[in-house]
Amino acid sequence: MPSPESPSTTAPAFLVDVRWGVAHPLHRVCTGIGRADTNPILIRDAAASRVHCEVQRNADQFTVHPIGDADTRLNGLLLTQPKRLEEGDEIEVAYTHLRFTRKPPEGDIVLAQPHGPVEFSLASQTTGVREVLSPERMSQLREKMLDQVELHWYVILGAVIGSAVVLTILIRLAIHLLRG
Repeated sequence: MPSPESPSTTAPAFLVDVRWGVAHPLHRVCTGIGRADTNPILIRDAAASRVHCEVQRNADQFTVHPIGDADTRLNGLLLTQPKRLEEGDEIEVAYTHLRFTRKPPEGDIVLAQPHGPVEFSLASQTTGVREVLSPERMSQLREKMLDQVELHWYVILGAVIGSAVVLTILIRLAIHLLRG
């Protein structure tokens, strides 16, 4: 029986981190996913379990297995037993979405690099990308994050202005009713 670290000789498959655009190759017989740095796919999210779930490969079939009582979801549904993965299936581990594909990474998607031991300062962070990325890719990710932050500020500003308008209308209505 091959060990979990044994590389596979079948066709490649990947789990693509939707947020960061990083493709994790599924070349092992068993690929752990979770917060512990011993997992081939590291999820830096406090809501993730140390070993949240795993993807097992049998010949050319891939199956996702929930581990323990961790809330792993597949295509939005709670995963209570192992399920075979199909092209485009999305695994949710805490706030991380991993899309299963057999297509090689292209466009803005970069291939994850194997990782070694994690420094304490890096391991204590709850979000981010652990793989070593090129300066160009880091710039793209930073720009993407700033766009999302800017959108959130617009939503907050709109809510504040909307609340102020509603409050003004209510005060004027109350004054009008009191004057009678």
